[in-house]
Amino acid sequence: MKIFYININEYPLEEDILMQYAEQNKKPQHCYGRFLVHNIANKIYGVKNTEIEITNKKPKFKYDNLQFSISHSENYIIVAFDKNPIGIDIEIMKERNFKDLFARYNIQSDSKELFYKFWTEYEATIKLQGNANTKINTKLDNFMISVVGDFDEDYEIINYATI
Repeated sequence: MKIFYININEYPLEEDILMQYAEQNKKPQHCYGRFLVHNIANKIYGVKNTEIEITNKKPKFKYDNLQFSISHSENYIIVAFDKNPIGIDIEIMKERNFKDLFARYNIQSDSKELFYKFWTEYEATIKLQGNANTKINTKLDNFMISVVGDFDEDYEIINYATI
């Protein structure tokens, strides 16, 4: 499994390029996510037709079985690719009242890291739309990342700006 990310503050796209991935009423993060999916699928995985369709609210390639999941938080956009269905979530780890948030889920803790691990795993599982046999939680700068699915536990996180 490979995870690619981009910091949009460090990798600005020309307006005409970004508009190629624009959809009505979508934020720039959505456009960057689609940009990453299309370019990585084509350049790294050799997917010739990267047309995306939505099935049960989950994006997938119309003409290829390569699986992907997209997430964004603040200025970071992240995409995971695997041969099996996958879900990913990223969240900036800002200060909150963690004790009150955990109380909603009947968890006795006030750990910021534990909260973001729990929350991103929860969100990634929703995106997976299935059972997860494998879970990965990791940090990137001040962001928590969770990936769930049925994949080999070996993974690589790659900054798109370096390829």
